Formats: sequence, C-alpha cells, structure tokens
Amino acid sequence: MPSPSLSAVIIAYNEERNLARCLDSLAGVVDEVLVVDSGSTDRTVALAKERGARVLTHAFEGHIQQKNWAAEQATGSWLLSLDADEALSPELAASIGAWRASSAVKSVHGYRMNRLTSYCGQWVRHGGWYPDTKLRLWKAGQAQWAGQNPHDRLELNGAGEAGFLEGDILHYSYHSIQDHRRQIGYFSDIAAMAYDGRKWMASPAIRFLKSGFQWYKNAILRGGWRDGITGWTIARWSAFATAEKYRKIRNRTRIERALHQKGREEVQRILVCRTDAIGDVAVALPMAGLLKSVNPGLQVDFLTRSYAAPIARAAVNVDHVVVWDDCDEVDWSVYDVAIFAFPDTTVARQLEQAGVPVRVGTRRRWPFARFVNIHNSASRKTSGRHEAWHGMDLALSMHPAPGWFRPGLRIPEDVTAWHAWGKLSANPWSTVAGEVEGGTEWIVPGRRHIILHAGSNNSAANWSLERYVACMESLLEAGCRVLWTGTAAEGKSLRKELMSHPDAVDTTGRLSLTQLLSLIAACDGLIASSTGPLHMAAGLGVSCTGLYAAEAPMWPERWHPLGARARWESTSKRTPSGHLDLDVKTVTNELLDLCGLPATK
Repeated sequence: MPSPSLSAVIIAYNEERNLARCLDSLAGVVDEVLVVDSGSTDRTVALAKERGARVLTHAFEGHIQQKNWAAEQATGSWLLSLDADEALSPELAASIGAWRASSAVKSVHGYRMNRLTSYCGQWVRHGGWYPDTKLRLWKAGQAQWAGQNPHDRLELNGAGEAGFLEGDILHYSYHSIQDHRRQIGYFSDIAAMAYDGRKWMASPAIRFLKSGFQWYKNAILRGGWRDGITGWTIARWSAFATAEKYRKIRNRTRIERALHQKGREEVQRILVCRTDAIGDVAVALPMAGLLKSVNPGLQVDFLTRSYAAPIARAAVNVDHVVVWDDCDEVDWSVYDVAIFAFPDTTVARQLEQAGVPVRVGTRRRWPFARFVNIHNSASRKTSGRHEAWHGMDLALSMHPAPGWFRPGLRIPEDVTAWHAWGKLSANPWSTVAGEVEGGTEWIVPGRRHIILHAGSNNSAANWSLERYVACMESLLEAGCRVLWTGTAAEGKSLRKELMSHPDAVDTTGRLSLTQLLSLIAACDGLIASSTGPLHMAAGLGVSCTGLYAAEAPMWPERWHPLGARARWESTSKRTPSGHLDLDVKTVTNELLDLCGLPATK
C-alpha cells in the first residue's frame, strides 16, 4: 500500500531567525513544504525558496483564518502544521516516517504529539508547558482550525479518531526576556480585540486576582518551581501577560463605549495637544507619524499656542494646527480622541466639557487626571526615556482601539523611524529673504553657513557668551559664514561681543519663527543648547550639535535632538559663572565633521 502524500504547512511573517531550522527538520520527512507569508520584510521568503518550499503570499487576517487558508492550498492527502519557530525532533521525524511506511488505520484522521518549549535556551518541562500535547497531523479535509485568536487549536471533524506519535515538536519560543515581552504585547493586542466576554471581567480588581492566580498556577500548582529560575521567570511574565490582556480589554471597551455614546464606530480624528514651549512641541511631533503609520487615513491635528504654531504647521505628518490662544470658534466635538502630550488642566477640562469622547493623558498630575479617561502611568522624570518616546507611549495607551490597531504595535528602539515621523518642511529661503531687512545678503551661494543660537531663555544650561564667540572665531577661520539668531534682547548683549567681520551676521530680533525655519533649512549647521532652534534643525535634517548638562531634568537622555544629522555633547562640569564647561574645539569640530569640513587646528 503506497504511503500517504504529506504536505507541511507553515505560516510566517519576518521569521528569518527561525525558518531555516524549521525547514531543515522537515527534509526527507514530507513531500511538500508550503510556506504562506503575510508580507515579510526580511529574508523569510528567500530562505523558504532556497530550501525548496512552495511560497504563497496571503494578507494576515488572524492566526485561525491564515492557517485554514494555508491548509486549503496544500496538495497532500495528509497535512502537518508547524509554526515557523518550531521544528521536528529526530524522534518525531522518525515516528512520522514509520507511520507513513505502515498501513494507516482508516478510523484515525489525525495524530497528536507533544511539544517541548525552549525558554531563553532552557528546555521547560513543568509549569504547564510540557507535554503540551497538540493535534498537528491530520487527513486533508478532516480538521479545521478553531479557537479564539491568537490561541488557535486544530479540531477534527465528525467522529474521526486521533492517534499519538512519539517524539516532540521542538518549540524555540523565546530567545530572550525581550522576545517574551514582545510576544506578550502581540498576543494581548489580538486577544483584547477578539474578546467578547463580560466587561466586568476586565475591572482592575478582577485583573489583579486573575494575574495573581496565573502566577500561582504556573509557579506552584503546575510545578514551575521545578525548572528553577526559568520556572519562576515564566510564572512572573505569564502573570504580566494576563494583566496586560485584561488592561487592554478594559481600555478597548471604554473607548468603544465612549465612541458609541457619540454615535461613532471607530477612531478617525485625533487631536494631539502640546501647549508649552517650542522645543517641547518639536519633540512631540513623532506622535503624529506613529498614529499615521498604523492608519494612514487618520486625521491628526495639533493643538498648540500661537508662538509654537509654525513648528506644528511645518510637520509633514500633521494635517491641521489649532491655536489655543484663538480657539473660541473651534468645534472640539468633531474629534474622537485628544492626546495630552502636556498635562494642561485648562485644556483638558474644556475638551471634556466639549464632548471629546476619548481623552488620553498621564495619571500623575492632579487635578489634570480628573478630565482624562484613558490613563498612562509612566514617569518622565525617572524613566531615562526620551520625551518623544513618552509622547508615543501616551498614544499607545489607547491601543488597541477600533480604527487604530496593529497587533504587536510598539515604539521602535531604532530612532530612525522617529526622525521620519517628526520631520519638518520649510519654505525655501529664497522665497522668504525679501521679507526680512538685509535677508537677501545673508546666504551667499557657494559658501558654508553655520548658525549660532546663543540664547536659551533660561530653559536649559548653556555655554557662556564668550564660548560662543570663541566658537564663531573658529568657524570663521574654517571659512564658514556665521549667522547669529535669537531675540532682540539677546542681540543687545551679543553686539557688544561681535567683532566687525563681513562673514559674521547678526539676525537677532528680525525673524519670525516661520522665517527662522526657512533660514535654518538654508544653512549647513547649527549649534545651540536644548532650545527650539536645535530641535527645528534636527527635524529639518540640518547638521546640528546640542549642548547639554549631564544631569536631569534637562539631560540629553530625555531632550536630545532627533535627526539623522544631530549630535550632542554633555557635561556635569560648570564654569565659575555657572555655564556649561564644554570644550569649544570639541563641539566645533564635531559640527564641522557633520558638515563634511576639516577640523580646526
């Protein structure tokens, strides 16, 4: 009797780390390997083809739907399902081979097998993780994937029996704690959107009890302690996963209820609110890019004060700018969500009274938190995270939500995406120069132009004016033209220090913020402390070097400029006058290097 034809079916997305091991374990065991990819951006597809797999692409609609679709595409009379991070043990491969060579029992329509999981390099045999028996081999057409995403299970149709094969599916689940955290985020997102149970089950008290019992069950009742440190670690993160799932369920149901009360089905219009300083607005702009990266059809508007409005208007990912100083005629009720990147109690109170259904903000400020219904608990002072990260983390507080959902959504550690999300665009200086007295003479074709912005309005530690002047002298010696920017008041003290030099240009007090954006975009570099112009240069893609104190609260960990051509220097040392004791030559040469110019002697 000929052996049954056997197809292995694997669904995959960005699995280059795992797929080769999975496919290699199937060599000589099956007749066909089918990989169904859902749009991988790494080498997943190439690896599959290199190993002779048939590759199909299908949009991901959920684990259950994807696996059922994939099974329908296989050609074998029997099917074997593996995840990309799984592989056959030699014993299981031999069992499948022996089964194929023997006379199959007609009443058996499927076979179960044990699964053994590796956690951070350790095989886990307790805590409910083993034997973890799975039905994975079945006769084509005799089983369907069911369950609730992302927790799928294979169920036999009708009265067919299930046999058992010796050996293990080797599950290489988590290479690190970070991998586990990422999967918790991914699965809890899917579970939260799929949940249709009782809403009270997600209340804080029930959530606490459920997560506590989850820890006790895995660590004690199921013997997780027998796996040592690994068992205790798994119990801890399993409890966290339960808490995250029900936290997200609660937020999702609150958002849906708030939207339904206003006759709305999903999030379509979001207002990001930041009503403090210019630099603060600049580092909040990546929020708009993050929001649109999930749903490009969202309308993302920005609320700010009049003096910072030009920055928000220059942001490529902001649709409209609302000015708080002149908002009597604004219909706030058109917004589905308001995200308060700055905890302004007056703004939050007005938007609540105006009927904005979803309001996202920190719970750490009172009475501000009274007017917010989706809370974030992160501490900005102690986290060591960038201010832009905290803004995006606020947005993630409302994820998943109808109209804004991507499983596993997280803030990228690589800040390159942040740069793109907070990108600025300015009008060409040639179209603006005529508006400013003497402006047409400031930019000389063929020359290099560096801006020194010496003022900080006492918002950040800074160089002394004498060091800025020394920097100017070094830049002039390097053949650069130096443009000084700042307020008119800052210019008065500056003029006492400026020497009469044709390549030293005083622009202080002459530019609006919109004009300053255009001037910065026309120059090659900028040096400043942690001020608005520094963040403007970074957002425009202009080379810039920031001057920082090494200590909180204005430390670079939280406030450094975001841009591919942005650098910064920091120190804990102070001069006798209390200014930053940063070496002029080091800072100057760093900027010259960014601009592709030789260092000064």
